Amino acid sequence: MSRETSALNTAQITYLAFAAIMAAWIGAWLLKINLEQNLSWLTAGLGSFVYWTAAKLIIWIVPAVWLLRKAGRSFREVFGLANWPAWAAWGGGIGLLIALTGIIPNLLQGKAVLPTRLDFALLNVLVIAPTFEELLMRGAIQGNLTECYSLAKANVITSLMFVLLHVPGWYFMGVLTQNLPTPLAGPCPSSW
Repeated sequence: MSRETSALNTAQITYLAFAAIMAAWIGAWLLKINLEQNLSWLTAGLGSFVYWTAAKLIIWIVPAVWLLRKAGRSFREVFGLANWPAWAAWGGGIGLLIALTGIIPNLLQGKAVLPTRLDFALLNVLVIAPTFEELLMRGAIQGNLTECYSLAKANVITSLMFVLLHVPGWYFMGVLTQNLPTPLAGPCPSSW
């Protein structure tokens, strides 16, 4: 099999895996909604944290590992620093823009910029979700797509997939219409 055919197969497998991830992610939201009707401890705090961390491990990380193996890539390669200038430019630049879209309006409105209390939801938002999202989206998906496309094209496709990954959560939390026009800023958690 030629390198081009192999790269194309890797991209196709990556797209199919993402579709399966989306279906499973929607299922995880539906399951949580059903479970919450009988298990009130799942609605917030530690119960919700454990549920979503387990769901992300199963739905995001297991497929990410599978995609890496399927593409013949290792964790060492994914976590290596060989491409740090590109990561710094894309991740740092986009991260700064996202942060500014949340910080500047809060500053102008006289609202708190930093969280006022630490809890499981904040731990999820600041540590678990970004770490898992980076491994899945940038490590597995974007890494696989760069075998078939340029870094810029793979980054745009992965960015669109990243937004799409958040749509079920926004829908089930009732903030879809708020977040689609402004996915960068989004609503701040009520604990901020």
